[in-house]
Amino acid sequence: MRLIMEKDSELKLLRPRSLAAVVSDGYRLYLGCFRPLFRSSWIVAVVYGLTFALMMGYVVNNVMPMQVTMTTFGLNDSALVTKTMALYTVTTLLFSLAALLLAAQALRAFNEHKTSDTISRPQHWYGRLCLPWFGRLLMNELWMVVLSAIIGLVFTGVVYAILSLGVVGNVWKSIASLAVLAVLIILTLALLLPLCYTVMRSLLDKKFQWRPPVKGYVTGLRHWGLLFATVLVTGIITGLLSVVCELPAVIMGVANMKAYAGMAIGDPLGLPEHIVPLTYFVFAIAGFIQAYVHLSSLFPIYYAYGSIEQQEAERVKIDIEH
Repeated sequence: MRLIMEKDSELKLLRPRSLAAVVSDGYRLYLGCFRPLFRSSWIVAVVYGLTFALMMGYVVNNVMPMQVTMTTFGLNDSALVTKTMALYTVTTLLFSLAALLLAAQALRAFNEHKTSDTISRPQHWYGRLCLPWFGRLLMNELWMVVLSAIIGLVFTGVVYAILSLGVVGNVWKSIASLAVLAVLIILTLALLLPLCYTVMRSLLDKKFQWRPPVKGYVTGLRHWGLLFATVLVTGIITGLLSVVCELPAVIMGVANMKAYAGMAIGDPLGLPEHIVPLTYFVFAIAGFIQAYVHLSSLFPIYYAYGSIEQQEAERVKIDIEH
């Protein structure tokens, strides 16, 4: 059975859209295809929730107690810190892979909708794994890590140059240096924003590309305002919905923080024995709900890409006619 999306409907991808239309049509498409998307991705969402619980539960039950203990008693156990942070890194990596696997579900839906204006419902109850799309996302993520490393080296070079010139004495305590760093960060984020378009374009290309997803960067830069507004509005909506769906987990985390803060001044811990498994359980439920909240944030970006593609096609057509 297929979710029918008429080709002449308002939700067709390749149409010039305003910001309001990009955001509203993105969420409309998500809600309209939620049933087939849920059937396709619910097992992946469970994995996402479990890895989210593993990561956050480890922070609440291991990282925070270690920090409180070391602060309270003045301990400097480098072996314990290394072990704890290494395990936290592993849990974060597992969660990141689960997030990419979840995003692959949306990518498969985007590719199908782009070519046929339909999003199919999987035949089996266990849905689809979408490993080819996961591979594409993983490759793009690795390229983004490389770009981030390059940006980090640029940051280091600029800060080193500031220190070498003797403009300020201490880069971390100087207001002037912090202002320079803030400007650099804002400028870098502004320059990275067009990659939202180039990455989506690369992912939706029929032919898999191994090179960095930077083709069309100038086009993305030309539509910087639409991309910025889309990311900003979508981020606000996603953030508010995340707070609501994760409220029980937030309450659990705050309770743990207060308990460990009290322990730091000599009070008993005061947490029940079953608090550790309960923390993981609450975070798992919150993570499963959060999976579909965060999945929805990709749909407005998908329509921003479609709007830019159509506007560019019309611009080229006008240039040819003139």
